[in-house]
Amino acid sequence: MKEVLDFLQLLEQNNNREWFNAHKADYLHAREQFEQLAGRVIAGLGQVDSSISGLKPSDTIYRIYRDTRFALDKTPYKNNLGSHLSRGGKSSGNEGYYINIQPGNSFISGGIYMAAPDKLKAIRKEIYLFPEDFRELIETPSFVKNFTFFQDDKLKRPPMGYPADFPLIEYLKYKHFCPWVPMPDEWLNYPDLSERIIQVFTMMKPFNDFIHRAIEDL
Repeated sequence: MKEVLDFLQLLEQNNNREWFNAHKADYLHAREQFEQLAGRVIAGLGQVDSSISGLKPSDTIYRIYRDTRFALDKTPYKNNLGSHLSRGGKSSGNEGYYINIQPGNSFISGGIYMAAPDKLKAIRKEIYLFPEDFRELIETPSFVKNFTFFQDDKLKRPPMGYPADFPLIEYLKYKHFCPWVPMPDEWLNYPDLSERIIQVFTMMKPFNDFIHRAIEDL
């Protein structure tokens, strides 16, 4: 994975079409390396979570090209490679497992990010109806030790219809139910990188199961 990180570091410094086109072969090689990592993770994690066992690595990886039509930042390429392992594919909007490689900001996460309104509503309802089930997940020692939640876009007030004194009200304010853990750049040099990622994702699976329970009938 060092080659992937090296390419992304150069891309950060040369984020323009001329440089990228001249180094297209380097990008394709980096993407191939990333696909191989995703494939190893799918093979290993699929033994624990059958919902992702049939995924093709190439179908889990997001495009490196940015949509700049409505963005103030007109740089044409992302400075990361991301793979979302999820039942129904990376664009399904379902819960899953995410690998992000980015210089100085690599991480792995689970759960569901930018949940559609109906799914967000269902997750909040599930937590409200079964608070002890959710508390048991998030208060296990391994979860507390390893994971935090994305705070992006968190509501300042309780969502409509929920009492402010509900013991888990802070969790109902989330818009993204994503436990995540940073992945130091040094990890990318380790020969057992895929095994490390699988180990973390395995710890995330009970949380994903709860999210799946909430949204499976939608």
